[in-house]
Amino acid sequence: MSVKKDLISIIIPVYKVEKYLEKCLQSVIHQTYQNLQIIVIDDGSPDNCGKICDQYAKLDSRIEVIHKENEGLYAARNLGISKAKGKYIGFVDSDDWISEHMYEHMHQIITEKKADVCICNFYNVIENENKIKNANKGIQEYNKLQILKEVLLDKKIQSYAWNKLYKRELFNEVQYPVGKKYEDIGTTFYVLEQCNKIVVTGEPEYYYFNRADSIVNHNTEQTILDYMELVNDRYDYIEKRYKELKKYNEYYLAKILLTAYADASRLENIEKKIKKELNKMNKKVKGIVQKDEKEIYSFFGKKQQKQLTELLKLNEKKTKKKKIITNPTITLSMDPQLESI
Repeated sequence: MSVKKDLISIIIPVYKVEKYLEKCLQSVIHQTYQNLQIIVIDDGSPDNCGKICDQYAKLDSRIEVIHKENEGLYAARNLGISKAKGKYIGFVDSDDWISEHMYEHMHQIITEKKADVCICNFYNVIENENKIKNANKGIQEYNKLQILKEVLLDKKIQSYAWNKLYKRELFNEVQYPVGKKYEDIGTTFYVLEQCNKIVVTGEPEYYYFNRADSIVNHNTEQTILDYMELVNDRYDYIEKRYKELKKYNEYYLAKILLTAYADASRLENIEKKIKKELNKMNKKVKGIVQKDEKEIYSFFGKKQQKQLTELLKLNEKKTKKKKIITNPTITLSMDPQLESI
C-alpha cells in the first residue's frame, strides 16, 4: 500500500501576463509531484488572464481560481496563503516557469533533512538565454543565523518568495506587507528567522523571466520609497535583535543606498519626498561608516567603494556640477537635483 504524499499548495498571483501565463500553468500542472493544490489568484487583470485561468481550471481539478479586484502582489499572496491547505507552500510568479521535477526534488529534500524551508537554485532568463544565478552545487544545510546572514549578503541566497518550499505554519504570524512593492524584503527574513534548519540545493529548478517591463527593471518613485522603507524597518529590527548580524546588516543598508540613488537618477523628476528619504538614508549610512569604515568597505569592490564615498559626501557639497559615478553593475548619473539634497 502506497503512502499518501503531503499536499503542497502552490500560489500563483496573476496580473497582466497574458503572453506568459499558459507556459507558467503548464509547468505547474505537469509536475512529477502530483499532490498539489494550485491556487491561482486573478488580481483583477484587465486582459484575458482571467479567462485563461478559468479554462485551465476546467482541465485540471487541482486548480482553484479566485477572481478579485486589483490590489497588488502582496494581497494576492496573502489571500493565497489564507486558502492554502497543504503541509507546504510554494509560490510561482505567473510570468515564470519551473522544471517538471522542482517540487518532487524539493519535497524529497525538505522531508529527508527534516527542514523547515528548502531553497533551490534558479535560472535568470534574459532574452531567451538561461543563466544559472548561483554557482553552488550539492545540498547545504543552514541554521537560522547562517541563513539570515546569507540573506543580508544577498549573494548566494536572496529574499525572493518563489524559489522556496515552506512549511505552511511559518506564515501563521507573517504576511506580505500591505500596499508595498518589493514585498519579499518585508517578509522572507521574518519567515526564515522562525526556522531551525534550512536546506539549499544548487540544482536550478526555477526559471525567473527577467522582463524589461517588470517592477525590478522599471522603478517609479513609489517603488523606490517602498523598498527603502522596508529595508530601513528591517535594519532597525535586526539591530535590536541580532547583534551577531551587525556588520552584514550595515552592509545591506549601504548597498541599498547605492541602489536607491541609482534608481532615483533614472527618474525624470525627483520629488521632495524621495529627496528627503534619500537624505535620511545617506545620513544613517554615513554615521555607520564613520564608526566602522574598514568593516563596511571590505564588502564592496573598489569601484563601489568609490561610489559610496562620493554619495556620503553629497551633504557636504554645494556645487551643482554634474558627476558620473560607475560600478560594474550600476551607472549613476547624478544631476543637480540629487547633488543638492
